Amino acid sequence: MRTLALLFIIAVCFSCKEEKESVLTVKDKIEIDTLPTIDREDELVKLKLQKLEERYYHIKLSNAEIVKDTIVGLDFLESDTHLNYIFDYDPFTKRINSDSISLYTKNIEVVIHKSQFDTSKAKLKYDTDSLNIIQIDNHDVIGVEGVPSTYISKINLHLSNKYVEIDKRYYEDLYEPNLDLIEAYYYDKEIIIVMSNSDGYLGYRVTFFIDEVLNIKRIIYIP
Repeated sequence: MRTLALLFIIAVCFSCKEEKESVLTVKDKIEIDTLPTIDREDELVKLKLQKLEERYYHIKLSNAEIVKDTIVGLDFLESDTHLNYIFDYDPFTKRINSDSISLYTKNIEVVIHKSQFDTSKAKLKYDTDSLNIIQIDNHDVIGVEGVPSTYISKINLHLSNKYVEIDKRYYEDLYEPNLDLIEAYYYDKEIIIVMSNSDGYLGYRVTFFIDEVLNIKRIIYIP
């Protein structure tokens, strides 16, 4: 009888030890929350995309009836929203479809898509004194007063055998694109995309600069 009691006590103690070790293991387990790290890395990517080294560009600058060749930097191009100029480089070949345009040269292709604007999928904010829309999805409206009919829905690049899709925050606020008036150039390892968009009279111009490591800068001209 004493032998059975001793065995029972030993079994109970062993069970308690296993349970205690199990509890300690769970208690000492470290949970790593990766979300803050992901957010920080995402912010670093955003900052990187917004940074572009200073470059200088050959342009033909029009002033009244005078057209002159000159060389300017990004600061100059950003300084005046009324600048009338064109880049003095050979443009890409264009192929225009009903809802997209392909601009291409050797080893580089830029494809820009437009889509019909769907009010059921957008948040619209109207001016308090009129029916004019002043914001769409928290973006200031460019190139339109009422509900836009079309918008830029995708921009992608084909670089040799590499496919790159540009982040939508660089173009999701660009409404009423005119595919016929889009040009692309390549200069000093940099892709330059120029588009002139409008719904008829609220015209605006957008220039993208994309360097070899995919840093991007956007300049908008609103007369």
